[in-house]
Amino acid sequence: MTDAEFLSSIDRRAFLKILSITGAAGLVYPQRLLSGISPLDLSRVVIIEDSAATSGVTIDADVAQSMVNCGIMNLAEEYDVGEAWKALLPGVGAASVIGIKVGCLNTTVPTHPEVTYAVANSLQEMDFGGTPFPDNNIIIFDRLNNELYWSGYTLNAGSTGVRCYGTDSAFGGYSTETYTVYNSTQRLTQIVTQQVDYIINIAALKNHTIAGVTLCLKNHYGTCDHPDIIHGGRCNPYIPALNSLSPIRDRNVVNICDGLLGIATGGPLGTPQFAANKLIMSRDIVAVDYQAREILADNGCNTIGISGHVDTAAGDPYNLGTNDPAGMDVVNISNPAGVDDGVSWHGVLLKQNHPNPFSSDTRIRFFMPREKSVSLAVYDTAGRRVRGLLERTVGGGWHEAVWNGRTDAGGRAAGVRAGGGGAGA
Repeated sequence: MTDAEFLSSIDRRAFLKILSITGAAGLVYPQRLLSGISPLDLSRVVIIEDSAATSGVTIDADVAQSMVNCGIMNLAEEYDVGEAWKALLPGVGAASVIGIKVGCLNTTVPTHPEVTYAVANSLQEMDFGGTPFPDNNIIIFDRLNNELYWSGYTLNAGSTGVRCYGTDSAFGGYSTETYTVYNSTQRLTQIVTQQVDYIINIAALKNHTIAGVTLCLKNHYGTCDHPDIIHGGRCNPYIPALNSLSPIRDRNVVNICDGLLGIATGGPLGTPQFAANKLIMSRDIVAVDYQAREILADNGCNTIGISGHVDTAAGDPYNLGTNDPAGMDVVNISNPAGVDDGVSWHGVLLKQNHPNPFSSDTRIRFFMPREKSVSLAVYDTAGRRVRGLLERTVGGGWHEAVWNGRTDAGGRAAGVRAGGGGAGA
């Protein structure tokens, strides 16, 4: 078959076999080929791994920032960090207040400040008429001031800078309204019920001798006043019941498991036992916990079997998300900080072309963590090069190439649209 015959029949063949990005770890395949399932039907989960994130128990803040930025852009599929957050926080404005719920019960393996402040920094990339999102409209919170302080956070209740305080402080307190959590009565932190419009839930990666695991779902035990009385039945169904309360469920928009360091046995207290060097992100709190639970299992966790609250949260009457991997659109990203060893370069993400199948134009999106020379090409099923689409240096961020299979049969180059610092067409 000639190039022209192949290009004119691609709508019937209905796929692009291989896209090649030169200098980016060889051949990169789309996330899904002819699955018949739209990503819109799936819970998107982004797992970012960077081997440079930790050195012993020390976190590299710059690498953590790269991981957060890359993850958020991929989660929202947007060209830059600020626009990604706007997509993830529907209706957000310059006057909105965003709470970041952290977990600091174990001050040795807390939600790491390097990750949390990276999220706070990235939120300030949102632009509203030329004005960045105000840092003082971000509140980092947990139950106790002391636990925040000893975990490495800077307490701040002032009118400048990112705020950070516990519910036990003069700026917190618990609601006068009570809430039923299964068969218990709880009050929630007023930080959630009165002060914030959105919650970004960032949990540490730990096992739990009672609940099996303590991840994003259980992280909200730090939002109620009597978590001590809701540990019966291995915290099941207390954990999903708590997360189903409207002040939490309606505000909780993004979930991140800080898996840079973790505890696999004897948790939630204790010192770090392994370095996964991963962040797991999703809007779906159950999907995040499912994937984080898999990481714990891979590192020898022996309490996975008693973590039924994750699965209960997925079913009726809670329906907080999916625990079915077939219902997840999982994106794995490696080393987005951009370590270039001259052989392979990581952090590249290539999306399946859309529409697929197509009769004329189809769009191909790819993500580059930083500026790099890129060669984008189409190959047939036998591995023969059919058409080069792009040969240029592009910036970090999302880019989009448009291929018209019919007109390209005559040799016309495809167009490319670049964002997030990339060069224009």
